[in-house]
Formats: sequence, structure tokens, C-alpha cells
Amino acid sequence: MRQTVVIFAALATVVTGCTPTSYSGYAKSGVTRETAAYDDTACSVEANKLFPAATFTTSVYSGYHGGYGGYAGGYWGGYPGYWGGSHVQVQDANAGMRAEHRADCMTLKGYTPVTHPICTEDQLAGRQYAAIPGAPVPATNICALRAKGGGVALIDLSKPI
Repeated sequence: MRQTVVIFAALATVVTGCTPTSYSGYAKSGVTRETAAYDDTACSVEANKLFPAATFTTSVYSGYHGGYGGYAGGYWGGYPGYWGGSHVQVQDANAGMRAEHRADCMTLKGYTPVTHPICTEDQLAGRQYAAIPGAPVPATNICALRAKGGGVALIDLSKPI
């Protein structure tokens, strides 16, 4: 059963700054989004089994931060030094191998890696769009919307509803 999902521009509110400007995925002609998601999940599960998480932590100490200024006439003018804190870095030694295996697996299934830009508010201009079925190849009129609840929908800017 094919359902049309209506995407509202309100869902596409993009906060500038740390927000990514593109969405990377895979495209394959004639494949539904459900099939593409299933294949991607299967490749990810296989990669996780072959290259499980191998995390290790490292404590990073900030050390001493020197001050400036000095003591003048009964008044401390300046900024005293202090000992900085520390933080823990967590790294996964197998993350790169998992990502590479997932990409190879999707390529073997006939998919091509693609990158779609995130839709801007100016492009949407308050209009509504239906999500594109399937896994389309990049085009100047296709962009990605981030939904408030998570996930991404691809829309065709030349086909408002």
C-alpha cells in the first residue's frame, strides 16, 4: 500500500550553525524507500557483526593555565592561573571498517552513494510537498527535509502539492 506523506515546511526548520548542509544516502533505480532502508539495515547489521564496536577511552588533562597581571598596592590586578579539568575521549577502532563494509555491501547490491542538499526555508517558501518514493539520484530540484521526530524525507521542489 503506497501512502503519500505530506511534509510541511514547519518540519524543515533548519537551525544554522552546527546543522549539516547535506544528507548522504544511496540511490538505485526502481527501488522503493522501504527496500532501500531494508538493504541499508541488512548491510549495517552485517558490518556490525563483522566489525563489532572496539571502544577505548583516553583521559585528556588540560594542565595549568597561567594568569596575567600582578599584585599592586594591596590590590590583585589581573587574572590568577588555575588548574584545568580533564575530559575523556572515546574512540571506536572499528568504526571506519564498519562504514567501509556498509558502503561496499550497498555497492554490491547495486546502489550508488549520493548526497542531497538540505532544503532551505527560502526554497520551501511555505509550500507543502509530498515525499519522493524510492531512492532518487541527485538533481537540482531534489532536497532533503529533516523531520522534528528524526529521519529525512526527500522532496521534489518542482512538484508542490
